[in-house]
Amino acid sequence: MRKKRRFYRGVVNHIYQKTSSGDNLFYDYEDYLAFYTIFAVCARSMNITTLGLCIMRNHFHGLAITESAEELSSFMDRCCSWYARESNIVIGRKGRLFKKNFGSAPKWDEKSIRTAINYIGNNPVEKCICKTAEECRWTFLAYYENQHPFSEPIILDKASKPLRRAVKEVKAMASLNLPLKHQQLSRMMKKLSPKEKEQLVDYIISEYLPFDYQKLISYYESYEAMLTAMNSNTGSEHDIHEEWYPESDLAYSEMVEFVKKERPENMVRSVITLSLEEKHQLAAKLRCHTSGSDRQICRFLHIPHKKPGE
Repeated sequence: MRKKRRFYRGVVNHIYQKTSSGDNLFYDYEDYLAFYTIFAVCARSMNITTLGLCIMRNHFHGLAITESAEELSSFMDRCCSWYARESNIVIGRKGRLFKKNFGSAPKWDEKSIRTAINYIGNNPVEKCICKTAEECRWTFLAYYENQHPFSEPIILDKASKPLRRAVKEVKAMASLNLPLKHQQLSRMMKKLSPKEKEQLVDYIISEYLPFDYQKLISYYESYEAMLTAMNSNTGSEHDIHEEWYPESDLAYSEMVEFVKKERPENMVRSVITLSLEEKHQLAAKLRCHTSGSDRQICRFLHIPHKKPGE
């Protein structure tokens, strides 16, 4: 019998969802941004208060306040099913992407809320992606006081035609509360320079921001105090079981860059649709050219991986 979800009306919920197999799901900018804009659109259309989000390679964490457990479940189901549908279509795949049930834990006192905030923000720090929580783009913390924290501001009068067209398209989609799709994002970025791509990513994130930063920061004395607390205390989470492995997630970035050079005409995530023989051939190359462990390479390519002793 399925255990009833713990829920308290109007309190902060730590929400957590992982891929169905534990394999990677978020590879390149298109994946992160497609999911992020779906998350933002769903939050706005359903009037869900979201305080934060952290997207990792094979899972994501968030903080949300809803009026009922049913509303929370509807929000998560809509986000995940929408992304799965769009993600599968673009590479001609079928099947479940996320686990059937998501994890959630209500936080009804300020201490437990701060602990959850610290824990979520420090996910990329724990996986050696960055030194501080705000240095990771996909914690979205840096966007509180800066619309372009990882790039130079876009000056439209001096921007290239492809960048101006992309900005116009993003602005129109956001105003209609519609998410951006993988192919749409790929098309917009195709003619941009590396510098312009970074500018467009920052612009998209800032244009869609769904977070109540003031509510988030209210659990601390200030934004600076929040970052200080976060970077001095990683937090803990006993209510949601999460697997932990010691390897650095930077290996996944190495694999992404290698695949981009090896298969320049394909989205990186299309590696999951290769035949098993092709996957093993690519795995051999990744072992030689990246620091990925066997477990990481298997998760990257969606190859079944046996744990030691199995």
